[in-house]
Amino acid sequence: MDMLQTLLHWIERENRSLVIGISGHDAAGKTTFTKQLAEQLSGEVEVLNTDTYIMSANIRNYTIVPFTYEGASYTSKMTACHPGAHYVAALERDIAMRKSDETKTKINPYYAQHDLPQKRRITIVEGMTVAFANAELFDVRLYFYTDRETAFQRRASSGENGDELKASYDNDRMQYELFMHPYSEQFDVVMKSTIDQPWIVEKNMLV
Repeated sequence: MDMLQTLLHWIERENRSLVIGISGHDAAGKTTFTKQLAEQLSGEVEVLNTDTYIMSANIRNYTIVPFTYEGASYTSKMTACHPGAHYVAALERDIAMRKSDETKTKINPYYAQHDLPQKRRITIVEGMTVAFANAELFDVRLYFYTDRETAFQRRASSGENGDELKASYDNDRMQYELFMHPYSEQFDVVMKSTIDQPWIVEKNMLV
């Protein structure tokens, strides 16, 4: 049984309102998995994408982060893999409000009010910010990531200039390994994808 079916069976067994967190590295398969899960759950699911909880690139480009990687010191612009690039408190507030039914209106990170969608039995919160949020707000969390080679090839398919791509990728990967990947240890399910084999289950606490 693949992980999608395993999760669907778990949701059926639980038979209650659930908040599912799906996170991981960019282009690691989390959005694809989320879409497939939402399609299977049909009308009983709503999806909250966390892209709006990530600091804009214009701000990150002027936010300098010092770090040490494999014994060498670096100073570079902050990437979305750094927890400081996320409005974590805002996401935690909105999930807590959603779970408690205190209000049907949320204030996004830019303080513009808008209505939440009609509540469904299953709420999927998908995006990088989930990795840094309080795990207790979720009933289950899944983490997706890739190895270095796979991540680089997927990034290269975007058509970036070779030299710029290499420099940008190296910075992203170092910050990912230092600041984001360690959070995967706190997840219930960890899925790795490679060029040859997508979605290898490295950890599964649902069985």
